[in-house]
Amino acid sequence: MALAATGIGSNLDVTSIISQLMTLEQRPLTLLAQKQATMQSKISAFGAVQGALSSIQTAAKALDKAEIFASNKATVADTGVATVAASTTATPGNYTIEVSSLARAQVTASDAFAGSTSTVGSGTLTIELGSYSGGAFTTNPDKTPVTINIDSSAATLADVRDAINSADAGVTASLINDGTGSRLVMTSKDGGTANTVRITAADDDGNNTDNAGLSRLIYDASTGGVSNMAEKVTAADANLTVNGIAVTSSGNTLTDMIEGVTLTLKKTNVGSPTTITVASDQSGAKTAIEKLVKTYNDAVSTIKNQSSYNTTTKTAAALNGESVVQNMRSRLSSVFTGEIAPGVTFSSIGVAVQKDGTLAIDSDKLTAALESGAAKNLFLGSTGVTGLASKIDSAIEAMIEDDGLISNRTDGLETSMKYLDRQKDQLNLRLEQIEARYRRQFTALDTLMSSMNTTSSYLAQQLANLPTYSS
Repeated sequence: MALAATGIGSNLDVTSIISQLMTLEQRPLTLLAQKQATMQSKISAFGAVQGALSSIQTAAKALDKAEIFASNKATVADTGVATVAASTTATPGNYTIEVSSLARAQVTASDAFAGSTSTVGSGTLTIELGSYSGGAFTTNPDKTPVTINIDSSAATLADVRDAINSADAGVTASLINDGTGSRLVMTSKDGGTANTVRITAADDDGNNTDNAGLSRLIYDASTGGVSNMAEKVTAADANLTVNGIAVTSSGNTLTDMIEGVTLTLKKTNVGSPTTITVASDQSGAKTAIEKLVKTYNDAVSTIKNQSSYNTTTKTAAALNGESVVQNMRSRLSSVFTGEIAPGVTFSSIGVAVQKDGTLAIDSDKLTAALESGAAKNLFLGSTGVTGLASKIDSAIEAMIEDDGLISNRTDGLETSMKYLDRQKDQLNLRLEQIEARYRRQFTALDTLMSSMNTTSSYLAQQLANLPTYSS
């Protein structure tokens, strides 16, 4: 559109003149861009506020669960004897334990084979878990016997090991080379005398008890039974006393001895009993309340920063004067400082409002409120009374949900920005037309002035050539 050679004939700087004129014409476009920048800064500021409010909501939801106020902590005086953990169902108290023996898992081993690729044989192996007593084997009612098929195409020592492990028969199989050859070793997954093995075979060689084929892996310690595998570790039960009461367990981890307490035995302590202490543990709830207070204070700070006015520099923050922000600030303060029932407030458990609008915690008072149950009642409420945690959650949701206060305001700002975009497009088109008009006008002026300059030069030349007369 622009004519690069304008001003040649007249020495008129057409390009500079048009540029200055268009700068003036573009002032409305600059104003629109400034409006859009202001709107975008508001949207970003609302995003920061929404993020801060969302953090409050997350912290409040964590306190809307009964289990956070029902935590227990278990400790053992001698950690070398056992480790202990308590669930929410544990009852606070003290328990004296004395461990006389630990549980062991039975280990059996075969005779030595030349190597892992040695052929064992084919047929089936049946593995049962149970106990031997009085020369008889009694199957553990909680363990189902498992029959494992050993095909002739996969009948090596390694194949048999893999087949046993894949069958989930209550034992683990491994190969150990002791220098004389490889032995198949079977270890019961669970300890105790109720988890010893009886292994029988249906051997394809026709003899189920000889020390050949799969029969080399049988084990039956009952009267009249045949064992071609040898017991290397005898199964044993854990035996202990709890507050003087004898307890026997097939494993070293006891989950139902003391309600809600998991005890894992590590060594015996005959003659040196130790004590397990189960007590209420409110540290998790206290940490959660501290986090809620922090997120509230962070949100107060964010809202203040985004809506402030600096009297020194006379500059306003992005959300200064926004009524939505004032509304949110009022709602937030109201729900945190209000009562859920007469006298039941945040301040009643040791969380008070400061002069700057933030919250501060009286640690001793909060600890006492947690131990007495007052904090739990505040956050969870009771029949017919909505707890503070739920009230906070609902109040925040009304502000940040898709059709909440923030969303409605930002939607309006985005709509206005789109309207300004259309105005900018129309104005840009108009500016193109104005610039084109200016260029036509100044090109015509340039041409006219060039012509006048040419005429002026011609006349001056002609006048100079006129004859002169002397007196």
